[in-house]
Amino acid sequence: LVTGCSWFGDSTEPEKESYEAGKKSLEEGNYELAKSYFREINQSSPFYPQAIWMIQKVPFKKGVAAFKQKQYPIAINELSKIPLHSPDYAESQRYMNLVKLALLKEQFLKTTGKERFELVEGIINIANGLADTKLIFESVDLIYTGLDQSSSTRDTMDLINLLGRVVITNENLKLQQKALNYLLTDFEQLYKHPEVRPEVLRIIGNLKLEIM
Repeated sequence: LVTGCSWFGDSTEPEKESYEAGKKSLEEGNYELAKSYFREINQSSPFYPQAIWMIQKVPFKKGVAAFKQKQYPIAINELSKIPLHSPDYAESQRYMNLVKLALLKEQFLKTTGKERFELVEGIINIANGLADTKLIFESVDLIYTGLDQSSSTRDTMDLINLLGRVVITNENLKLQQKALNYLLTDFEQLYKHPEVRPEVLRIIGNLKLEIM
């Protein structure tokens, strides 16, 4: 019996080493090397289910790493491989939205006019969907950038309307106070547009009521 136990322990030792080496490689970002270690483990091994689970985590790990390195096409490619039944699926979708957000922001900085308005609207929708206060603040800052750089009354009106919708529906008092400060500081500039004037006054009034 003792011999039998010793034999079983010896037989699993190399596969345990492969599993540990695979884990270490995965943590270090050596994804292909990690998979090669995990694939050395036989189906009969007690480490086999864990090895399969670790192999399935590789696309998620690669996708997150690519996102952090701003390699967005690679991130999208890897994160899209995560199946619905994976425990990483919900988090992979969050990262997919973060990738989309980053790409939209890059486009925003390169565009003007109507296209810029459509981009910032998309950015805000994603930020709201993620329910991330920091991202929402950053997204609203893009509205201010758009307003400061706007050369068209139509574009200014669109952005003011969007600002009004975002800050009134969001109950964050700091966000609302920042919007109110912006509108009051830039009031003279915005007031030059007769079409925009009533909406600016309406938003200021609503914000004061919300903040009171």
